[in-house]
Amino acid sequence: MSVFFGACAGSSAKDDAGLDAPANVKNEKVVLQESDKQAMLESMFKNLLNAIHEDTPADELYAMLTDSSEYWLDTLEHHARTFGPEQLETCPFYEIYSILLYRLYEREHLWTVPEDRMLWLYMSKAGIMHNFTKLKLGPMKVKNDRGSIGLEQSPEVPIMIFEWDDKSWKLDLGETVPLITKGLEATAVKKSWSNKKLALYWLDREYHMTYSRLDDSLCEPIGF
Repeated sequence: MSVFFGACAGSSAKDDAGLDAPANVKNEKVVLQESDKQAMLESMFKNLLNAIHEDTPADELYAMLTDSSEYWLDTLEHHARTFGPEQLETCPFYEIYSILLYRLYEREHLWTVPEDRMLWLYMSKAGIMHNFTKLKLGPMKVKNDRGSIGLEQSPEVPIMIFEWDDKSWKLDLGETVPLITKGLEATAVKKSWSNKKLALYWLDREYHMTYSRLDDSLCEPIGF
């Protein structure tokens, strides 16, 4: 019995030593943890870029996204199939643009996947994120359980957001997309345009040489 209590006392002493460790030791541990997270974030981002460039299967892409991102994509795809003009007016620009682009792909029979189409629209080799990540990006930053990256010319302004889920980093797509499109939305403010008009404007700029009827016809649900 005395051996048992002796062992417990020894363990308690060690625990107290850990709790009473000098501040510089604790700071070193924090710095080490953050550097580990930094390395893991950089590795995750590299894997994400490879996955996008290689047209990775949907389940593997979803594993790189937060749960809220998957829910957002599912909801957005449902809106693309059902929302009429009045409902579209309640959506932010980036969602309207996604919905109209989704309908353009449907009308022109451009899909190469039978399901998870909004995910494909964003995360495929021909998707929105692929085109965006070809820009020159700055260094990745980590603060607690959030990671971010900005453009090379303005690295302190985050345009992609990542979340730590206790064991790995995940891209928060629902929070990232509004940051990516923020600059485009400035056009609507300057010209006093609605979000719908701005979305049609950018679709026309990108696809007017390829497809016709880039107009209000896309604001009506297509016969899915």
